[in-house]
Parts: sequence; C-alpha cells; structure tokens
Amino acid sequence: MICSLKNLQIESISSYLPIEKRNFHHLVEEFGEDVINHTMKHSGINSLRVANENQTSLDMCYEATEFLFLKENIDRSTIDGLVMVSQTFDYLGPASSIILQDKLGLSKETVCFDIVYGCSGYIYGLYQAAVLIASGSCKRVLLVNGETNTRLMDNSIKEQYMVFGDAASATIVSKGNSEFNFHINSDGGRHTSVLNLVNGFRPPILIKNKQMPLNSNGDFAKATNDGMAVFDFILHEGVDTIKKIVNFSNLELVDVDFFALHQATKITLDFLRRRLKIPENKAPFVSSEYGNTSSVTIPLVLTTCANNGNYNPKQWNNVVIAAFGLGLSWGSVACDLSQTKFYGPLNE
Repeated sequence: MICSLKNLQIESISSYLPIEKRNFHHLVEEFGEDVINHTMKHSGINSLRVANENQTSLDMCYEATEFLFLKENIDRSTIDGLVMVSQTFDYLGPASSIILQDKLGLSKETVCFDIVYGCSGYIYGLYQAAVLIASGSCKRVLLVNGETNTRLMDNSIKEQYMVFGDAASATIVSKGNSEFNFHINSDGGRHTSVLNLVNGFRPPILIKNKQMPLNSNGDFAKATNDGMAVFDFILHEGVDTIKKIVNFSNLELVDVDFFALHQATKITLDFLRRRLKIPENKAPFVSSEYGNTSSVTIPLVLTTCANNGNYNPKQWNNVVIAAFGLGLSWGSVACDLSQTKFYGPLNE
C-alpha cells in the first residue's frame, strides 16, 4: 500500500529510557570475552536499558507522555485518540491503551487502539494516528510506543540478551499543513522468521505436537529470530521501501534532510546506508547505549539527534522514516518535521 494523507503534522515527540543499565562485562564467564567483544563490535551495542521488575510498557508510556505533556503544557481534554503500539502489553485483555487513557486522565470519549507490532510498529502506529486525523474522526491523537523486550528474550542467547533493550515514547499527531506519504507492506508467509512465544495461544499446541522451538539450554524458547533471514529481509525490502517512498514523494535520495531508520544493529544499518549511498550523518546509529528497542528506535533516533547539538531539526523539511519487523512487516514514511518539537531521551 502506498498513499498520501494531507493536512497533518507531528506536533511533538518524547522518548523515555528506564534507569537501570545492563552492561555486558559480567557476562565474560558465561559467554567468553572473545564472544562478547565480537558481538559488541558487530552490533554496535555496548549496553542496554532495562525496565525495573515492577515496570511495564504501559508504565513507561505513561512516563513518556507525562514528560511530553509537561514540556508542551498540553490540555488533556484536547486529546481524542490514543494509539498504543507494543508487543509487550500488560494483558491479553483489556487493551492497554484503554487503561492508559484512564491513567492519563483523558476524556472517556477518547477512541483507543492497541496495535501488536514489533520493530515496524512506529510506522503502523503513525499511519493509524494519521488516518484518524485525516478522516475527521479525531483532532489530536496521542501515539505511544513501549517495549519491555528484555522480558521476551532468552538470557542464554547472547544475540538476544546483548541486543534488545527497553524504552518508550510519546508522539502527538494533529491537523496541520503537511502531507504524509506512507508505504506499508506485509508478508505473513515469512512470519516464522521472528516469533514471540510468550503468552500466546499457539505455543501450547506446538508443545503438544512436539514442534515447540527450544533454546540453547533445552528449555522452551521465549522468542526465535532467524538472524540471517532478517538481515537479508532488511537489506532488500528496506532498500526497496525507502526508494519507493522517496520516488512517490517526487524527491531524490539526496533531497532528504534526515533518515530516521530502525536501529536493529549497527552493522545492519551500515549495510543499508551503503546500499542506498546515504551519508552516515544523515542516517546515524544512536543506539549503542540503548540497544534495539523495537518500535521505539525511531523516536529515540529523532529525539537523540534533535537534542545532541549536531543537528538542526528546523531544517528537517524532508524526512524519511523506515522500519522493518516481525510479521514480516515493513514500511516507510516521508514527512516534514521542521516544526516538530523533540524532548528526551528522559533519563539519558
């Protein structure tokens, strides 16, 4: 699907990091120093942020939103839509977005959606928020993304334990003068490339039929990730969606002021940039201390770069956002962020 939605704007974006850090040096005895150094070098990740044991994705989304509301002095009564994107919701039901509506003190007439996506989630959440505005259903939508990835992962697998971190973000989408172009794709035929097996209803069937994946300790796996298949997927579909959205927007790659690309690992992003011949400063890897925070990597890239003094976000007239994740699902957005305000990351 490729489309254009008009009269929109992203007013502001905030990001939140939990306080606790996971450093990798204590893993030497378990994985070996050579393995740890090799993983850190190729992932580009030196440490992660980890939610405390009493903190959920909903809690972190609340913190990110309160931070944004405070900075922007937002009148809560003006929010009439709430979209929460996560793969680590508090419950299978009720929807976490509805619980968050009450916790934030939003109107009971707020329409709420939970969207179950991983790394591509910011694209899908932004599209849902934009559709609510463009259709006239809502005037101001709060989009939140939150992940407690560390609870999904098997600690015995270094590629999971040393890569995926926790974080949250909040974004306000409203009526404006900008045009948002979306390119969104799905391929369920490759859904087994990335599986989250915690709390699903399929795993008991897999266990009964002796088809349940096992981790390296011989226990039932929490999650599976075909690293090479995902790497190939990002390089091919990632390049394709970026080229398509740039062309659809009547731009050339050199016209794009900034690329906010999903931070899977540094080596993945480096390969993607080289395929597209994008300068590193236009598509930076900023997650060396955060890790792969799934759907939150995009707002973390934007807020980190907008506030580190090396970028002038007021010059981000042509921004391309792209992400790729479980499903398999992927997509891109071309938009103007020159009037957007950025806050965070909180607790950096």
